[in-house]
Amino acid sequence: MDPYRTEEDQIRALKQWWEHNGSSTLIGVGLAMAILFGWQWWQQRQQTAAEQASVLYQQLLQAVENSATDEVQRTTAEHLAGELLKIGAAPRLGDHAELILARIAVEKNDLATAGKHLEAVLERNPDTARGALAARLDALLGHASDAQLGALARVRLARVQFATGQPDEALATLDAAGGEDFQLQRNELRGDILVQRGERAGALQAYRAAVQAAGTRVSPLLQMKLRELELGETTPAEAPAPAPATTDTGVQP
Repeated sequence: MDPYRTEEDQIRALKQWWEHNGSSTLIGVGLAMAILFGWQWWQQRQQTAAEQASVLYQQLLQAVENSATDEVQRTTAEHLAGELLKIGAAPRLGDHAELILARIAVEKNDLATAGKHLEAVLERNPDTARGALAARLDALLGHASDAQLGALARVRLARVQFATGQPDEALATLDAAGGEDFQLQRNELRGDILVQRGERAGALQAYRAAVQAAGTRVSPLLQMKLRELELGETTPAEAPAPAPATTDTGVQP
């Protein structure tokens, strides 16, 4: 049997329900509408900002081409990179812009500023293993870290530290690397640092590791560094006597 026998009973029941639930229903609908329109607004804002960042980045690349010899272009590049960092909607472009700012700072011999930019890139893109939760949070925030980009920033940071007379800090930066990227550059730089510290055995090991990582792409400069240390390893008393029938010393050109 219908519990509401008359239309008046049905209207009375509806009014009672509305008195008890009307406010919460209106609040729920309002929140849902606010979330929906807010999400749409945020997406549109992100898309607009990303398009603006892309345009700025293209302008930045054009300015960077001549920034080393043109002071005006260098200033323009610095301004564009700074504006790109402010946008924040394209974090990967922002990371590359920060690397460019570090390069410009090195060209100006402002190594302290270069180090700060490189540290910022490395902090946002650690080249060490991260937990699944951290990776998910980065993805939700639109900034999935790039370990290879972080490894590049690490090598450049260590170079800056070495150039500013901080060999211990540079070695610590290299030792903290958590991946296999840029082994050639890391080992060659390690060798340079150890040579300056007078640690020839460690430098020799580092240069040999760099040569191994380079494979067929080993540079003449790296070969020269390694050869100088290898020649220094053998003292005159330890040097083998030359064969009587030839003038070949056994040293490759």
